[in-house]
Amino acid sequence: MGTSKRVRQRSGKILVVDDEVLLRTVICDGLQAAGHSVLPVSSGEEALKVAKAEHPACVLLDIMMPGLDGYDTCAALKADSETASIPVILISATTDVRVVDRAENVGAIAVLPKPVPIEQLQHAVALALNPPS
Repeated sequence: MGTSKRVRQRSGKILVVDDEVLLRTVICDGLQAAGHSVLPVSSGEEALKVAKAEHPACVLLDIMMPGLDGYDTCAALKADSETASIPVILISATTDVRVVDRAENVGAIAVLPKPVPIEQLQHAVALALNPPS
């Protein structure tokens, strides 16, 4: 008789960073539907403060934002010992090779297209929270 192990999927607080209100709302709604709590913010500067205070399980970060952009925000998160281990997923209107290369260079684990399909978003977050062994 075979037994199958069911891996319990981890959920957690997800920091969602996007200066576009509508997209931020859609992303937050999709994550909440998957059982996550969300911390929505509109800037890189705000994201750094919230990440240190709340220690989210994952960060979804738009690249193109006024002020501190997604690349610089990701790099700052990775440079801080308090937030360095938090997985960061960047969201971009373009995912050409230069964007992906730069995202990897600043420590992001993935780049998703903008607008991101909710199923793809949920899958990427699930992988970030439950990396394959």
